[in-house]
Amino acid sequence: MVSEGLNHALLPGLAFAFWIWRDYNSPYLLVSAAFSGLIMIWLSEAFQKTKLLDADASLGIVFSGMFSVGVLFVSNFLKQTHFHQDCIIEGNLAIASFDRLKIGGWDLGPKSLVVLLIILSVQLLFIFICYKELKAASFDPELASRFGLRPKLFQLFWLSIVSLTTVAAFNVAGSILIVALMIAPPAAAYLVTTRLHYLLLVASVIGAVSALIGFYISLFLDIAPTGPIASCSGIVFLTILIFSPQNGFLAIQWGYWRRNRETLECLVLQWIRDDMQDLMVIPSSTTKFFLKWRHILIRLKKKRLIKQSGDHYALTLSGYKKLTEKLAELDPSKKIVLN
Repeated sequence: MVSEGLNHALLPGLAFAFWIWRDYNSPYLLVSAAFSGLIMIWLSEAFQKTKLLDADASLGIVFSGMFSVGVLFVSNFLKQTHFHQDCIIEGNLAIASFDRLKIGGWDLGPKSLVVLLIILSVQLLFIFICYKELKAASFDPELASRFGLRPKLFQLFWLSIVSLTTVAAFNVAGSILIVALMIAPPAAAYLVTTRLHYLLLVASVIGAVSALIGFYISLFLDIAPTGPIASCSGIVFLTILIFSPQNGFLAIQWGYWRRNRETLECLVLQWIRDDMQDLMVIPSSTTKFFLKWRHILIRLKKKRLIKQSGDHYALTLSGYKKLTEKLAELDPSKKIVLN
């Protein structure tokens, strides 16, 4: 939500800087937009400190208000200025290489590439130097404060870098791609690992792979690359969401089904152990309930957890052990003593 908020909160800074300098390529647009993002972060923090609003509500109020201010400013002071909505929504990634950075007659390459590489270097340097402090300040602010750190200050620095990254990529990538790549790869990586350094690495790989695949799809279809890249990142996230071995949908459903089956088997074992067979005789029926009950008995016999003598069942030693372990998991204070 912070990335979405930054995309909206940049508009007042961009509009104000363009109103003063009237230059699309002015570096002051970058500075002013980044400052606008910092104002959004500072205001949302101020609202949170009142304890009348939670983080999401504060952020929603601030970025929607700042976006409204930007729209009003553009409508009143930049009426004659042409803003193409495709450049804001989709960016100009396909033609970004034609905007060159030249200093002293030297062609240093695409301007957006140079700027983003500098910001990437700043990000990596900040993470490398302040990794432990940033981790403590982000996930346990109280512990960080006890160690003498200033979690609010670290959070402000990090969000400032995020704001600067959003501003720098806004002209090239557009708002859709920025939001997609700031949300989908980290969310997908979180389904794979919960360790922060691995999460950063996996998220970076997912983002890079999504960008490459989406770009070549756009070349094949002869369309703007923003949509395919965002779609690829979403598809990768959905794929991991379904097939992740730890937190994927199929793994979770398999775990539910396995625990349900083990619970039913435990209930049948306890039913046999407590001599409830005389009170409840399983009839020869084709109803769903009794068919399921008989399937459980057959499965327990195959596992050699029970043995059958006529119409009665008895637990084997393995069955007693299985029931003991299961009941100990549910309530460690109640354990069955094997005879």
